[in-house]
Amino acid sequence: MKNIRSYDPIWMGILTGLATLSLWYFSSLAIDKTISPSADKVWPFFSAGIGAFFGSYFAYRFRKYEEKNSKLNKQKNAFDTCLFTLTRQYNAMFQMKKVLDQYQSNIERAFSMRAMKFPSYKDARIDFESLNFLTDASKTRHLLFLTIEQERFEQTILSMELKSSFDVEKVQPAFEEHKISGCQLDPEKLKETIGSLIYHSAINFTEVTYDLLCKNLDSNHEMRKKTWEIAKEHFPTKTFLSPEKIH
Repeated sequence: MKNIRSYDPIWMGILTGLATLSLWYFSSLAIDKTISPSADKVWPFFSAGIGAFFGSYFAYRFRKYEEKNSKLNKQKNAFDTCLFTLTRQYNAMFQMKKVLDQYQSNIERAFSMRAMKFPSYKDARIDFESLNFLTDASKTRHLLFLTIEQERFEQTILSMELKSSFDVEKVQPAFEEHKISGCQLDPEKLKETIGSLIYHSAINFTEVTYDLLCKNLDSNHEMRKKTWEIAKEHFPTKTFLSPEKIH
């Protein structure tokens, strides 16, 4: 039914043209037989009608082609942008994990690692509005998973920022006050020196952050792979950013 309706302008044009020619022919007969249209008189009007019809038809088809092409280009760009954003998020978390991995344990990460200022990733957000067309392709579930992945990334970045802030505001001042640094002391002695609250809070911030980084790097990789597969379903001949892991 949808395909038939799309040709409504064409059928209306044909019927209108035929009706106009018929009305002109019979009205001329009713007035005077001597002015009834002969073939050489009808043909110019008929050919003009055909020309107008095909001109309108091809203009209509060309406009439809341009609209479809523009729609497909927007969808392709939406996939490109989404994959690029996911890759940026992966790289951001990967670089943070590399810094943490320089230390052997969470205790060392909590007390020996210096607080670091990472770039702001507030603009590393998936453009969900541009991906709304996936709801028509029965990919609503994937959109939901992308939303969850975005929230996981933001949670990971926030956790890293909180860890760094706690280190600057609480851990480092406590070390300076007691004239100690890093893991000079064994865990029990360190806890006694800087206080149980600061000690356990620093460990918790570190454990949560490192756990989020490890889990979200894996989930981000899986999400990039799935997004890439869906993009290739829509555009089999196009090239998209590879979902391979960064090493």
